[in-house]
Amino acid sequence: MVTWRAFVRQSLRRLICAPCALCVAAFAVACATPPAKPAPTQSAKPAPALHHGPLTDFVPAASLRWLVLAKPRALFADPELGSAISQIISARRLDAFNEASGVDLRQLEHGAVAGFPYATLYLAELPAGVAANARERFADRLLSSVAAKQPRPNLVRISGIVGQTPETLLTADDRLLAVSVGDPLPAKIAEAYAEERLKASPTALRGSALSTLPDLASDNPVVLLAPGPFADEWKRAASGLLESAIALGVGIKPIGSGKIAATVLLSGSWGQSADSDIAARRLATAWSALTQSSAGHLFQLNSQAEVSATPELLTLRVELELEPLTRGLKAAVFSDVGELLQLPRQREMNAPNSAPNTTP
Repeated sequence: MVTWRAFVRQSLRRLICAPCALCVAAFAVACATPPAKPAPTQSAKPAPALHHGPLTDFVPAASLRWLVLAKPRALFADPELGSAISQIISARRLDAFNEASGVDLRQLEHGAVAGFPYATLYLAELPAGVAANARERFADRLLSSVAAKQPRPNLVRISGIVGQTPETLLTADDRLLAVSVGDPLPAKIAEAYAEERLKASPTALRGSALSTLPDLASDNPVVLLAPGPFADEWKRAASGLLESAIALGVGIKPIGSGKIAATVLLSGSWGQSADSDIAARRLATAWSALTQSSAGHLFQLNSQAEVSATPELLTLRVELELEPLTRGLKAAVFSDVGELLQLPRQREMNAPNSAPNTTP
């Protein structure tokens, strides 16, 4: 447990020989000229306020590979999506994660995960009264190389080793939580953004790639963003369109009746009308091929998609059935989700007779 203490102690001198002191004071009043007024004391200049903004304001554009934005509370509150999520992540698993991390995913208004070459950065907009508990639980899990710093009031950074992996936690104004797994640099950059020390370094959505995409986050509770250029294994995707794409964006939202709407955006230089129409047909063909693949059959993807194009943007919109998507996701990512949410406390890891948590 990390505790911050700042105690200020003052001592008072006792008056000795009070009668003598009174005589001296009376003589000074009678004979001396009035003393000059003391110079006004200067109070310490308060530190500038920390930056408040969306979570994307704390994610650097440099070296960013992908970014997922989510509104967890809205997702769990939606009856159909909440039921679907519970089939993949049980309430008991979420409770265990809350106990281990001090953060209840179901109560987060906004969350984000950003991928970098050597680190993954997790961010959350915390409810009031959660940050101190999250710091305590995080410090509890650290096994070695524990270090805590408070560069200024309401800005706390804790780092250490979990297993063999460095992890760094940052809280700002007890509102922003950022945890970097792997290289601590993304958390330190988030700290610099909080102090507004990197005004010349663009954040994720202001970088040259992702800034070419329209806003998806305002209308969709789940958004995936990826800046180009894309690596060899990706640039051949979508009939080779990703090779020419500047950025990729995918937004997902519930529309009722057991369905969700997915919007796929590809920004790039698609040319004038004729060339952009060709690119749109290539995107439609790529989607049709995906629906006929093994993944398409697993998720029962709808082949009827609406595709449109402008010289700078390709757009694909499609409605998908939630039930087969849930079954497919449960089969595809169940073990990964379980591993992600299983965060044992240090005392549990050190217990000789502790049994692994096998609860789904």
